[in-house]
Amino acid sequence: MKKNYFLKVCSLALFGLFMSCDNTTADPINNNKNNPNNPSNGNGGGTTITGPRILEKITVNNVVNEEYITNAGFLDKAIFKDDSGPNSFITGNVTYTNNKISRVKFVSNASGSLMYDYNITYDGGGKISGTTNSTTMGSVTVSQSDYVYSYDSTGKISKILEKKKMAGTSTYTGFTENVITYSGDNVSKVIWTMGIMDSNGNPDMSNSNSATYNYQNYDSKINPYTTLPKTFFVVWSLFHPANFYTLSANNPATLNFVFPPPAPAITAPKTYLYDSQNYPVSDQSQLQKYIYKPL
Repeated sequence: MKKNYFLKVCSLALFGLFMSCDNTTADPINNNKNNPNNPSNGNGGGTTITGPRILEKITVNNVVNEEYITNAGFLDKAIFKDDSGPNSFITGNVTYTNNKISRVKFVSNASGSLMYDYNITYDGGGKISGTTNSTTMGSVTVSQSDYVYSYDSTGKISKILEKKKMAGTSTYTGFTENVITYSGDNVSKVIWTMGIMDSNGNPDMSNSNSATYNYQNYDSKINPYTTLPKTFFVVWSLFHPANFYTLSANNPATLNFVFPPPAPAITAPKTYLYDSQNYPVSDQSQLQKYIYKPL
């Protein structure tokens, strides 16, 4: 049963792959950090942009796979195409407190889907200090989770530990752990481990399963996701660990995911064409487009 659940989770994580660096978590985004002062073009081959920009859509074969609804630089909502059905999508609704993201709620339009409600807190320096999640189906709470963050000496997130308990209980029974490795300002590897808690309430690593997410061969260009709030993509990566590369400053050319047998390893190449300001505007086939809007 445990192995079947693990494989199901791995399959869910791949959703992020097939849909498509700042060390702080400041919101709204600081566009001057990653944007040139005078971007002159690059809107997926569309309208010329003459000032700062923000990612608006990613399309594949003219179908919108990701859409980011923003207002004055604030991300209000993100919509992701879900391949579970022809008209299925997942919406991430964003709430702010004192101009920082304090809540992200992921809701699917598919019948019988779970809803994930994340609440985020920060320390005095503006870094994420904790996250809670309540998973519900309809009006019924299924489980609750607390996330504990660790940081390295440079201020980057190095580990996120989720401690999970079933609804109506006070004891943690399961965990997931993401251990993050960097190369410069880019996420190069994430080891994702899932298991049960021991009798002392600590992760039992001897009774667990792991997957490794490798993000390789980065370019030196601007990651389009850096034009949006980083905190959102931290939570999105908790929801789908395949997406941790969205926290990077640059763009990976290879995604490689390794799961325990019998699940096969998956390697996916990524290519890019850039505008004169070093923003990706498409893949080399020009089937996938990155569409921005001016701020």
